[in-house]
Amino acid sequence: MSAYPAAVASGWAPVAAVRELGRGPLARRLMDTPLVVFQSAAGPAVLIDRCPHRNMALSRGRVEAGAIECPYHGWRFAGDGACVLTPGVDQPAKHGAQALPTRVRAGLVWTTLAPAPEDEPRLPFPIEAEGFDTFLWPVRPSRARLIDAIENLLDPAHPHFLHAGIVRAREMRRPVDVTIRVRSTFAEARYVENTRARALMPRLLEGLRTASIGRFFPPSTGQVAFEGPKGLRLAITVFFTPETETCVRPFAHFATPRGMAPAWLKEALLRAFHIPVLAQDRAALRKQTDDIAAFGAPRYALGPLDVLYPAINALIAGETPPESERTLRLNL
Repeated sequence: MSAYPAAVASGWAPVAAVRELGRGPLARRLMDTPLVVFQSAAGPAVLIDRCPHRNMALSRGRVEAGAIECPYHGWRFAGDGACVLTPGVDQPAKHGAQALPTRVRAGLVWTTLAPAPEDEPRLPFPIEAEGFDTFLWPVRPSRARLIDAIENLLDPAHPHFLHAGIVRAREMRRPVDVTIRVRSTFAEARYVENTRARALMPRLLEGLRTASIGRFFPPSTGQVAFEGPKGLRLAITVFFTPETETCVRPFAHFATPRGMAPAWLKEALLRAFHIPVLAQDRAALRKQTDDIAAFGAPRYALGPLDVLYPAINALIAGETPPESERTLRLNL
């Protein structure tokens, strides 16, 4: 039985950005399974990182003529896992490497360990939509449990303290109405703000903010979005890939409406803003994970601002929570 939540174990996950695929292979992991990702003659390919001959990691080899070459005896394998060259004989060996299903969407290489996965990964709006400037940010893996990394992105409470002055003002709070919607395919918290953000970078990027939204899409996608009077101003969608039970590799997709500002300038500003935020989150998640290990298990109390946590728990486990909608007032 899988140690990973049911929706995660049966779903698709990104393992690399297409632009990361150069001339050599990439060693990656998905739910404790070693993988090798490379640019095959037929396009991006994902194999179990094991040569069937003597168990050598294929990621230690090189890519030659659109096939990956084992560094031990030189056996080569195509993107579908078939052995295409066995040095020393005319006919290649019949023993192939294990290939995994592969899809390329939104600039990412996706794969799955599920025996019967859906045909395609689920991508929320505005990914692959027209009218947006976008960029992809493959983030270094973080020491974190998957659910903690997802909740960190969607949590409305910690920015006042962990990111004080960058994302939220520590002492200055205001009443905000939040509507929580739970459906079989997503959970959403919409915070009605109707004010200008007080932190510096949001003021530069957004202007008047009418609403901020946190969304979770199973198996492991989080999204934060910010709306102004004319609609969506910024959407940050993060695909969280569990490499192990305590290591998560995020892939962040940023989307802003096309307009007066050039795409390169918006990307530069967003990266500059998020570098310190990311460093603070990584440090907090690492300490949280270490503390969980010290106590042997997570011991979590559910607080009044943990508005999405129950739904995330249910959806990530593959459950279908009852549809619900409620509104409450918080001070953010």
